[in-house]
Amino acid sequence: MDLTTLILLMLIPEILFILFMIWYLRLHLILKGMEVKLAVTPTMLIGMRLRRVNPDIIVLNAIKLLKAGVNLQVRNPEELLQILEGHFLAGGNVARVTAAMLEAKNRAASLSFSEARAIDMKMVCEEEREK
Repeated sequence: MDLTTLILLMLIPEILFILFMIWYLRLHLILKGMEVKLAVTPTMLIGMRLRRVNPDIIVLNAIKLLKAGVNLQVRNPEELLQILEGHFLAGGNVARVTAAMLEAKNRAASLSFSEARAIDMKMVCEEEREK
């Protein structure tokens, strides 16, 4: 084997590892978070995966809420990720909460973030009771 082939064979595992990490960490979520000044770190994404939370659902819904300028009564955007993740782990529907908050903003209705989550959890409990 010549030197270039040997070097290429040595680089293949590193390239595959980098591609796997980009896929596993959802690099696009980190970049989209930067657009709205939402600090999404690789450790946050790994933690979500370990807790069996879909990072796409949490981060993309947080981005929707931040882009729309909804008043969420949270201290910082990173707290929003924790709240949405907690709601997801409790069995709540994060997309439904996001849709409710966006609809309330469009209609100029007064709906707090905690009220929207509480209503969603009540709906989840009712759905479970019907099963």
